Amino acid sequence: MKTSLPPLIFAVLLTACSSKEPEKVKAQSIVATEENRKEMQKELKSVDVEEEERRKSFSRITFERLEHDYGNIMADADYTTSFEFENTGEKPLLIYDVKTSCGCTVPNWNKNPIPPGGREKIKVTFHPKENQLGIEHKSVTVISNTDPGVTVLTIKAKVSAKNKL
Repeated sequence: MKTSLPPLIFAVLLTACSSKEPEKVKAQSIVATEENRKEMQKELKSVDVEEEERRKSFSRITFERLEHDYGNIMADADYTTSFEFENTGEKPLLIYDVKTSCGCTVPNWNKNPIPPGGREKIKVTFHPKENQLGIEHKSVTVISNTDPGVTVLTIKAKVSAKNKL
């Protein structure tokens, strides 16, 4: 027995499948007019002025060294070094944060502003675990009001197992 679609369903399917012709979009020019160009230059000058003001608040940080090699060390012990630096800028130096690449490395630093010409240090304590045997490289990222605002210090060591008695 043959079945055919009822006329109502056929009509619904026919209208559902038909699509409207897309509306035409009016073309817009992407060519800058003289007025647009002048407005853009005005805004760029404003950004330049803001950037210049921001740069005036920068200081300068100069580290005596950027890397420390502990050499051969044993696991499960504390090893501390200091990275000494000077504020060689004309504004107070602010150390916003010091981040390390591993929980086995802990920094300690002066959180107060350092005046121009002032000298300070960032102490870094490295405590390698037994699962960190071999050559280790750790980074210490200093975030400050300098340009660039990030300085990366590095510590490295060759870690050996702790002597068992």
